[in-house]
Amino acid sequence: MTTIRDIAKKANVSVSTASRALNNNPRISVKTRQRIQAIAAAEGYMPNYNAKNLTLGEANVVGVVFPAAENNVQGNPFYIDILRGINKQLAPRHYVLSVAIGDHTEQVFENVKSMVEQAKVKRFILLYSYAGDPVTEYLRKKALRFVIIGEPVEDKNDFYVDNNNYQAGIAGTEYLLGHLGAKHPVFVESSHEWPYERSRREGFQAAILRRGVSPLIYRLQKENNDGITVEFIRQHPEIDSIMATDDMIGFEFYHHWQCAHPGKSIPAVSFNHSFILQLANHQFHSINLFPENLGSAAVELLFTDKENKGGEEPPRKIILPFEIS
Repeated sequence: MTTIRDIAKKANVSVSTASRALNNNPRISVKTRQRIQAIAAAEGYMPNYNAKNLTLGEANVVGVVFPAAENNVQGNPFYIDILRGINKQLAPRHYVLSVAIGDHTEQVFENVKSMVEQAKVKRFILLYSYAGDPVTEYLRKKALRFVIIGEPVEDKNDFYVDNNNYQAGIAGTEYLLGHLGAKHPVFVESSHEWPYERSRREGFQAAILRRGVSPLIYRLQKENNDGITVEFIRQHPEIDSIMATDDMIGFEFYHHWQCAHPGKSIPAVSFNHSFILQLANHQFHSINLFPENLGSAAVELLFTDKENKGGEEPPRKIILPFEIS
């Protein structure tokens, strides 16, 4: 592998001069910079960005923090698409992502601490937000740079990227009522009370109340849910449509509804527009939140402290659009 010393030797300059030339330092003449850069290109020289960052006390790594596995969200395709968007933005910045994951909140927290204290990771993207989260508290205490995907629960000064989930809840409900002919939809959510679920539920309730209908809410339980859900459906024969907080939840509830009503189908609207929809029929619709764009926007916000060349105050939040299909 070609090193900076090899480049300096071929160019007949010192290592420090070669380094400055490759970094476009104005102290080196344009002619010399061009000559050394041409030699580096011909030799296939690749800068060690990690070593460069470590001299500043920071690894060229962004920690991506998942909710604990006990929350049963890590298998959601939504997160895979977010990671894809994150990675697209990290590659041209010569950073890589490292995932913090664990079965319990304590394990996730210890994973993040190890990243910071042992691997010198100083930038993080959190794929969740909830009150009393030890990871968020730790990152704030350490004054480290982090961006939340979703609305912050405790500190509204945190950097975050999100969709307008309240308006998306209204739009999805109105689509059910206005385009799909629904009259008595049920809103289905998880048992975790995530902020985005609450916002979507509030949007659903606002749209339903405008029609003079009492909102019906159902919360899927993590375990032993099948019989309970089918019984709930049988107790509410008025249900003629489904509004769910994501595709996985919507597909699960739809399956239970068909168990209670064999051979029948009803329209459903959910969120995330994932590949799970390929398993459903034409009655299933989804609100596309463009998760890749969420991941990309999170990285852009994460690096505004280094890349804000105009000197203007960087945004603390980015709200992205959605689309129903």
